[in-house]
Amino acid sequence: MIKDHIKSLISNFEEGDALALAEIKEECISIVHQYSNDVLYEVIHTLPDIIKSLAHTPLIQVQCIQVLEKIVDAIDKYNDAGEEEKKKLLKQIKRNVSKLDKIVEEQKDTQTNAEDGEEDKDTLQQVEKASFYSMEDFSHLVDDQKLLQQFYHEATEHLDSAQFVLLELEHDSSNQELINTVFRNFHTIKGSSSFLGIKNIEDISHAIEDIFAAIRDGKMLLSRELVDVIFYGMELLRNILDIMQSYEFKAGEIKKSFISLKVFPFIALLKKILQEYQYKKIGEILQEEGKLSQLQLNSILEKQKETDKKFGQIVTEERLVEQDDLLAALQKQQKLKSKIKKIGFVKVSNEKLNSLIDYVGELVINQSMLKQEIERNRGAINISERTLSQAEMITSAIKDLVLSMGMVPIEEVFNKLRVVARNTAQELQKTVFIEVHGEETELDRNVIETIYDPLMHIIRNAIDHGIESPAERDAVGKDKVGRITLSAEHKGSGIEIIIMDDGRGIDTKKILDKAIAMQLIKKEDVGKLTDKDIYNFMFLPGFSTSTNVTAVSGRGVGLDVVKKGLEQIHGRVEIHSEPGKFTKFVIKLPLTLAIIEGFVTVVGGNRYVFPFNSVEEILVFDAGSLQKQENSNEAILYHRDMHIPVIFAHDIFKEVYTPRQDNRLLSLIFMFDQFKYCVVVDSIIGKQEIVVKSLGTMLNDYQYFSGGTIFGDGSIGFVVDLQGFIEAVK
Repeated sequence: MIKDHIKSLISNFEEGDALALAEIKEECISIVHQYSNDVLYEVIHTLPDIIKSLAHTPLIQVQCIQVLEKIVDAIDKYNDAGEEEKKKLLKQIKRNVSKLDKIVEEQKDTQTNAEDGEEDKDTLQQVEKASFYSMEDFSHLVDDQKLLQQFYHEATEHLDSAQFVLLELEHDSSNQELINTVFRNFHTIKGSSSFLGIKNIEDISHAIEDIFAAIRDGKMLLSRELVDVIFYGMELLRNILDIMQSYEFKAGEIKKSFISLKVFPFIALLKKILQEYQYKKIGEILQEEGKLSQLQLNSILEKQKETDKKFGQIVTEERLVEQDDLLAALQKQQKLKSKIKKIGFVKVSNEKLNSLIDYVGELVINQSMLKQEIERNRGAINISERTLSQAEMITSAIKDLVLSMGMVPIEEVFNKLRVVARNTAQELQKTVFIEVHGEETELDRNVIETIYDPLMHIIRNAIDHGIESPAERDAVGKDKVGRITLSAEHKGSGIEIIIMDDGRGIDTKKILDKAIAMQLIKKEDVGKLTDKDIYNFMFLPGFSTSTNVTAVSGRGVGLDVVKKGLEQIHGRVEIHSEPGKFTKFVIKLPLTLAIIEGFVTVVGGNRYVFPFNSVEEILVFDAGSLQKQENSNEAILYHRDMHIPVIFAHDIFKEVYTPRQDNRLLSLIFMFDQFKYCVVVDSIIGKQEIVVKSLGTMLNDYQYFSGGTIFGDGSIGFVVDLQGFIEAVK
């Protein structure tokens, strides 16, 4: 039964009365809710959304409220009508809802042109500033398990449909029918979630819908990269839906979990894409920059319909815009066009790219050899400094360009891991939310190809062994939804990837018991082990503390694969854990396997290259200032109020040490893993860009070398892996 209150609000409505609009919207929600089990629901469920949007479009408010009045009257008659009459009324209501929707959408299109510029910037800034939702954001979440469950199934179907169509669009990105299908999928999810008060789903689906509106209107291209971003958003939506399901659609518990989810960075990313990669017309640009008013723009557009003249021609003739402003707008439009075109790419096989990188490496070495040759025979070779520096500059530019071609964002790997996490969690009947940071971080393509397997094993282990079951988590006062944070960032000359779960932590006692049982350590020696030593047992082949072998784990293969995979790309892994709270895997990788900045030294008769970014200081000091224990090779240097362990590189590299006549020591001070080390060498050549060459299996037993290199004079050197070097001392 329709309340008299809404009829009264409608009949007394005046343009701009925001309070009355808000009340009408609330009444509409009540009406829609009333018909949740009726076919009428499908026809009218978007009404609250439409009314809500009227708050920003005063010019059409009265017109729309008049249409709404007809809809409300028809719904009122629908209650008491017979079957045949109901069908007629249903058609009538449907027609008027469509009419209402059309009026609003048309007005939005007009208004969007006027407001997009500044409003987008403001919204983007607001979104970027936001971090988490508040309980207030979910104050309208309906407390109806049945309705939420229906929405879950409906949204899942739309996401499945969108996923299928998106795969088609990857091969046929201009297919308008497919684009419209995906647009409708997200439009429906947005509308339904808005009605039910699921704010986070509403915001994400709205942002994706905006992207597809731009694609549909020909203002944006659907590139493969954009499809990847959309898939990421869909996975985010599926995670939120899973959370609802794991809490059995109980509104109170869902709200508590929702406020700990961080989805704003993704929404900000979509808004940024919309802002920066959308094609704009000249009029839109001029209006955005305040050079034309909305009225002037409308007037010009009307005149264009009557003549064959172009927009710029009319603007110039009527002197509405200065010539310079028009030119600047044209240039801005060209930049936008070129930016959109840049989204496209040419595929090159890995094999060809690796060959190209190898050739560029040879070019860098030869350029260096040529330079040294010229310097040695300066009198005999007639070549100007300018020619030489130009050749160097071009070589350097080609090298940077080719290396950048070999770098790819880790995003694709992270997206695959989301799917792995979701499937594993489903398999183990757990709910896990994956939070991702730094997915734009770029890594060498060859590193990316190898890193997926180790990361996949860590994620699966985290869900199987780390994250507790929902019941266990609830019992210890944790959120039923487990959380895994996956992040990547540049650290020094490499990349650091962190996988952290908020599960039960690592049981070191269990590991030690297993290690003793496998005779890896004697019981009496257990006290000598650090946490790191204990965790290292987990990387041994066949080592598993799990008593059951499942489809996910229990055979002791996972972490063994992690270690071997990382060794292939000169990576390292560390584990940190606190019982009952978390487990964190920190993976350190070289940025690239091809060309690095090194610090070249001489030890014995050979050259050794240390990573330049780890060198803090070059220090020369008297050998007498070293503090040494009797009958021990261990030495300590007191420098800058710190005691620093001293390592003689000769001992590690097995080179002959020849003391200097002045009894002074030449050393490099390194910072590694928050500790300082003083490494004594014979002499220093200095910083150089070096091409890292594989040593094959020749030096497999020397873990402190990550590769070899050829210098400009044709001699060879060894590239030092600092962690392996420090571990060799221990």
